[in-house]
Amino acid sequence: MNVDKQAFFSIEHKKVAILTTVAWYCLFLHVGLIFFFAFIEAYWLSILNVLSVTCWAISINCFATERLSCALQLVCFEVLVHSVAVCVTFGIELGFHYYLWAIACILLVEQSIPLVRSIAFAALMMLSFALLVTLDFPHLSDFPYPNLLPYIHFLNVMISGLPMIYALASLREMSINSREELALMASKDALTGLHNRRFAQRHLSNIRWFEEHHRESVYIVMADIDHFKKINDSFGHERGDEVLRIVSSIFIDCFEPPNLVIRWGGEEFLFVIHESDKYTVQRFIDLITTLLLQHKVSREQLNATLSFGVAKWQHDMSFETAVSRADQALYESKRLGRDRVTYFD
Repeated sequence: MNVDKQAFFSIEHKKVAILTTVAWYCLFLHVGLIFFFAFIEAYWLSILNVLSVTCWAISINCFATERLSCALQLVCFEVLVHSVAVCVTFGIELGFHYYLWAIACILLVEQSIPLVRSIAFAALMMLSFALLVTLDFPHLSDFPYPNLLPYIHFLNVMISGLPMIYALASLREMSINSREELALMASKDALTGLHNRRFAQRHLSNIRWFEEHHRESVYIVMADIDHFKKINDSFGHERGDEVLRIVSSIFIDCFEPPNLVIRWGGEEFLFVIHESDKYTVQRFIDLITTLLLQHKVSREQLNATLSFGVAKWQHDMSFETAVSRADQALYESKRLGRDRVTYFD
C-alpha cells in the first residue's frame, strides 16, 4: 500500500471514530429519554425513543462496517421524526427542534453523501425547523411540569450543540492535520524517505530561509551513483531500488540537522552542509564512501560507487547558482572516470 492510500485510510478511520462517538452520545441520550417520557407518562414518546435507540445502534454498526452514507441517512430520518414528534406533542418550548440544526451541520461537512443529497437533507431539516418555529399549531398535550420548561429548553440547546461542536472541531483538527501530512508527503521521496527536489526548490530558494540558516559557510554537494543504469539492466529494477534505499540510509546516518539530504532525481542526490569547509566536506564524503563499501545489496556485491561535485554556497549567491556549480563539478567527476570528488573553483 503506498503512502497516499495509507493517509487516505487514516483520515477515513479518524472520521469514522468521530461519527461513532457522536452516535454513542446520541444513543445514550435516547436511553435517558425513554425514562424521561415514561416518567411524564408520554408513553408513546418512550416507545418512539426505543425505536430511536435501535436506529442509533444500527448506525453504529454501519459506521463500524464503513457504511457511512447509510448510517447518516438513517440518523437524519431519526432526528427529523423524533424532533417533529416531540414538538407536535408538547410544542417547541422544550427545545427539541434544535437537534435539526445539529444534524444539518454534520450532514453538510460529511463527504460520504453526495453534495446535492446533503444539501437536500440539510434543507429539509431547516424547513422543518422553520415550520415548527413559525407555525402556530396546537400541540397535542400540555407539558405536566410547566415550571421546568425554561430549564429543559436550556438543556436541549446545550445537549444538541455539544455533538455538533465536537464533530466540527474534530473534523477541523483532522483537516489541519491532513494538510500537514499531505505537505510532508509532498516534500518526501516515497522510495528513500529523503526530502525531494520540490522541497529543495521551495524552501532553499526562499530568501528568509537563507538569512536564517546561512550564517556560516555552506556547501552544496551533488552526488551521483555511478553506472546506475548498468545496475538496473544487470540486476533488475528491484536491486536498483535497493541500492537507492541503502545509499539513502547511509546518507541519513551521516548527516544530522541542520544539514540536509535531498533526492534530487533518479540516482542523483544533493547535500546542504552547514558550518563547514572543504576538509569537513571531504570527511563526510570519505565516511559515505567507507560505509558504502561495507554494504551488500541482497546476496550480490554490487560495488556501487559515487561521484561527487562540491561548490560553496556564497552569501551573495542564489541557491540555483550554487546547485549549478556543484552540478558542473559533478559532471567533471564523471568525465574524469567517476568514483571521485571534484570541487568547483
